Amino acid sequence: MRDGKAQDMALIKRAVDGDERAFRDVLDVHYMTIYRMAFRFCGNKPDAEDVTQMTCIKLAQNIGSYKEQSAFTTWLYTIVLNTARDWKRTQVRHDRGAVGLETVENTLPTTDNPEQRLETSQKMAAVYNLPEPEREIVWLVFGEGLTHKQVADIMGMAEGTISWRINEARKILKEGGKI
Repeated sequence: MRDGKAQDMALIKRAVDGDERAFRDVLDVHYMTIYRMAFRFCGNKPDAEDVTQMTCIKLAQNIGSYKEQSAFTTWLYTIVLNTARDWKRTQVRHDRGAVGLETVENTLPTTDNPEQRLETSQKMAAVYNLPEPEREIVWLVFGEGLTHKQVADIMGMAEGTISWRINEARKILKEGGKI
């Protein structure tokens, strides 16, 4: 086990055991991952900030229940995803509708090539408009770099279902000319 990974696990264990300072350090380490996931789910900064804050609260309330049966990040992704879903259900006036290019602008990697930036933003807008859970699965596999097995654990689905849904997402994107 790498030194950094061992230190991260030791920090997480201390947080699970109730060490408040360790919990703050865990949040410092994982905050941007939480925000990035929330942003991908919500598609805009204000909603992503709300989901991120709600996730941090849930994390504080539930850190003691983390068992090392899965990777901490797998467990964390599950909390972010469930929080984002709960948030979405509570949005009475929230109409997701079609997501345009301006929604994805803040998620794009910095590049001086405007054509590459436009192509990337078009692809990301198409992913935002995929049906759930295909959109969530695509973000977890391609956005977060998780394996099909890890995503299956997070989503509570069979690994084969994850592969099938990715294939379905590819078909939808291909039909729309986005891949």
